[in-house]
Amino acid sequence: MRDIPKILYLDDEPDLLVIASSFFEEAGLVIETCQDFGEAVERVRAGSYDLVISDSRMPGGSGAQLFAIIQAERLSCGKFVIVTGHFDILDEPGHHEFDLVLFKPLHFQELVDQVKLLLKI
Repeated sequence: MRDIPKILYLDDEPDLLVIASSFFEEAGLVIETCQDFGEAVERVRAGSYDLVISDSRMPGGSGAQLFAIIQAERLSCGKFVIVTGHFDILDEPGHHEFDLVLFKPLHFQELVDQVKLLLKI
């Protein structure tokens, strides 16, 4: 039996996390959600994730900062997805290192489909 992928979704908008959770659950995937940048950093430091999905801009930190921490500390994170409503992220250095950039308004079924592709499930 295949291991269930461990996915973390970070966004400061709780409604988006609730909607995302229902889409992932319907697809047979479970995600952990987090609204706080500091808590997300603690979680990736404490555990291993197959995929992290992060909003690009939040109080306390950005998705790019979380990605930089993961890389600098060589934390276990298989894939990294940024969700943003700002096209200027494509001008930021290092944006090409993300496995996927999705733009808001987010279509949650597209997110689920892209996650399945990234995780090969």
